[in-house]
Amino acid sequence: MSQVSLPGLKVNLGDPTLVAEAVGHCWFPGMGQFPTGEVIVSVSIVADAHGLQIRAQRIYVSEDDGQTWEYRYTVSEAPAGVKIPRPDDGDMLMVPGRMDPDPPGQWRSFAGPYARYQEGGRRIVIENKGARMEGLPRDIKATDPKSVPAGTVNQGAHSFGGRNCGALEVDGQLLVTNYLEFDGDDLYSTVLLGSSDEGRTWRYISTVAGPEAVPPHPSMAPGVVTQSTPHGPCEPSMVQLETGELMCVMRVGSGPDWNLARTYSDDGGRTWSECDYLPAWSVEPSLRRLSNGTLALSTGRPGIYLWLSKDPRGESWEQIDIIERHNASAPPEQQIRAEKSGSQKERHATAQTTAYTELVEIAPNKLLLVYDRTPFAWNPVPLDSEERSRVYVMPIEVQRG
Repeated sequence: MSQVSLPGLKVNLGDPTLVAEAVGHCWFPGMGQFPTGEVIVSVSIVADAHGLQIRAQRIYVSEDDGQTWEYRYTVSEAPAGVKIPRPDDGDMLMVPGRMDPDPPGQWRSFAGPYARYQEGGRRIVIENKGARMEGLPRDIKATDPKSVPAGTVNQGAHSFGGRNCGALEVDGQLLVTNYLEFDGDDLYSTVLLGSSDEGRTWRYISTVAGPEAVPPHPSMAPGVVTQSTPHGPCEPSMVQLETGELMCVMRVGSGPDWNLARTYSDDGGRTWSECDYLPAWSVEPSLRRLSNGTLALSTGRPGIYLWLSKDPRGESWEQIDIIERHNASAPPEQQIRAEKSGSQKERHATAQTTAYTELVEIAPNKLLLVYDRTPFAWNPVPLDSEERSRVYVMPIEVQRG
C-alpha cells in the first residue's frame, strides 16, 4: 500500500492482484459490479484485428471485492460488453459490442443478442436478436468487404460505448453511447442512445460529437506523413455530474499528442456543448464520479494513468502514474514497459500493455482499476514460453480533505 497526497486529496494505492494469465492473448479487460456485490472481469482472448471469425472472452468473478478471482466461462455469443447493473433483480445487462443490420440491406436499424448475467455471474440468459438499435439519422458506413470473413455478416463501422463503458439511468431511461462512422465520413462520431424497455430497444437521441471535434494536428496537414493519425471521437465514457449535467469524454486518436475530447449536456443528452480537451490522452477512458464527488478517470497509451478532479465539472486534474506503482510492487518478471514514442509500429512491437482500463467504485470512494500486461506487445505469447499475458486489478481509495 502506498499513499499519494494531491491538493485536497489523499489517494491510497494497493498492490496489484492477479485476475487472469495465459499464453496466447489475455488482454483488453473490462469490469463491472453486480448489485449483489460480485465483481466481474471480462478478458479478450483473441487478436486485436479485423476479420475475426469469432470474438471470445473469458469471464472471471470475485466475491470478495477483488481479493481473489474465479474463472467462470468462455463466451462469444454473450459477450460482456457494456455492463449495466440492474438493482431490481440483481442482474447485469450486457449490451453487445456490435449488432447486425436488421433487416439486411439497410444501415439504420440493427439487432443483436440480448444477454443478462444472473446470480452474480453463475448463470447467463441470452436471447437471439433480443436487442435493437433504431432511429439513426444517417446510414452507418459498411465495413470494407475485404475485412469481412466469408459467411459472416457485415456489421458496419459501429461499437457500443467503449469496450467497457457502463450506462447511466436518467429520468427513468437508460442512456448509452455508441461510436460509429456515418456513411460519407472518414472519422468516427459518438452518438447517444436511450432505452425505456430494459435495453431491448436503443433509440437515437443525439450526436454527442462528430469528426469536427478532432483538434488540428500535424498529421492532418496536406502532404504530412506521421505515425499519429486521428480516429474521430470514439471509445466514450459518460457520467452525470453533481450539477445534473452529463459529461462525456472521448478518445480522438492514439498516442501522446491526442488529448481526450470532453463535452457537456444540460438537457439530458439532447444537445451537447462544443468540445474542449483534457490533459489526459489517448485510449479507452473510464470515467467515474465517486461518492464524495471526486471525478476519477483512467486512460493512457503511452502508459496507464489515474486522473482525479475535485471540481464539480472536472475543470482541473491531478495525475498518478499507475505503471510506476505497479512496477514498485510487482516482481521483475511482471513489470510493465510502456512504449513512449506514440508510434503504432513501435507500440505493436514493444509496448507491454494495451492501456485499456476500467474503473469501478466497489464501495464508497473505493475503486478497482483493471489493466493488462502483454509481454510480447501485440503478439500472442508462444505456447512454449515461460512468459504469460496477465490481467490485474489494483485497489484504490480516494479521500478528500
